Amino acid sequence: MRRTAHLAILTLLAAALPTLPAAVPAWAAPAADGGPSASVAEPVIDAGTVPVGQPIEVVFTIRNLGGAPLEITQVRPACGCTVAEYDETIAPGGSGTVRAVVDTKSELGPNAKAVTVYTNDPQNPRLQLTIKSDVRPFLTVDPGYARFTSFVHGERDQSQPQILWTDDFPALEVTGVESPEPWIEVSYREAAGSERSAEASGKQWRIDVTLDQEAPVGPVADNVLVQTNHPRQKVVEIPVSGFIRPMVAVTPPDVNFGKLDPAEEQQWGILVRNFGSAPLEILGLDSTVAGIEVDVEALEEGQQYKLVFTPTPGMAKGPFAGRVEVRTNLPRQPTITVSLKGEVL
Repeated sequence: MRRTAHLAILTLLAAALPTLPAAVPAWAAPAADGGPSASVAEPVIDAGTVPVGQPIEVVFTIRNLGGAPLEITQVRPACGCTVAEYDETIAPGGSGTVRAVVDTKSELGPNAKAVTVYTNDPQNPRLQLTIKSDVRPFLTVDPGYARFTSFVHGERDQSQPQILWTDDFPALEVTGVESPEPWIEVSYREAAGSERSAEASGKQWRIDVTLDQEAPVGPVADNVLVQTNHPRQKVVEIPVSGFIRPMVAVTPPDVNFGKLDPAEEQQWGILVRNFGSAPLEILGLDSTVAGIEVDVEALEEGQQYKLVFTPTPGMAKGPFAGRVEVRTNLPRQPTITVSLKGEVL
């Protein structure tokens, strides 16, 4: 009897309660004043597992649930994420898109990149979008970079080997290589014997990155592309970096005397440094500027010398410009030119 009474009471209470409407997602709530109303049905997009270096492209859908045009005034990506394009105006009841691209070259492991969308919706002026991913290197390269720190122009070719493998695809093949410069040579073959890494089984490949001895003087900063048949990662990049030194360097490369008075005792000096393997000899000096004496001091025989320039009292007044030719014993760099300029008061 008591159980029946309890059930009757509960039934009466349920009948007395008002019927509640179904829950409405926050993104679907229209503007109360008839203005623009910004919403995102899917503010977080998970791109899943992607190979390192492969760009992630995602498209977010922005809806306007209000009665006035929705303006996207600005889209600000986080570091490592570039917004490619977005719709600036979305009509009432319509939808637009924000397309974003994530650069994964410097990413590794799980990460999330944010994109902030600014709108003219007073109730929702900022929309926070998120791109999630798990970046993995399906291909392993050891050491993974080619760094040339003591390369001298004209000396000899230098090569650095790389070993490429994967843990999840035994039939790995290198299908091609691409060099960014004609003086960076890239070759490949299957690794054998002691060349193979003990950390992995299956096919392994040796990639040789070679700098030609005629590579131009200056910094090197580029990437070699290795193409493979791996189903998840078709391309792997090998950074190439370093500095190509001249065989003989002059520091500074020219001399600016400025305004000088030859009656005053003054001297200027520059350093001549040999980076090559053969000893450097300075055989002579030829100057086109009359009145400036040039002497050679050996700081380290065969390696470093100092050129000392001394103006003499007999120099003609007025501006001057010329050069000094330094003759050497090196067949590939028989002369070194030093420019001179200034004005005699």
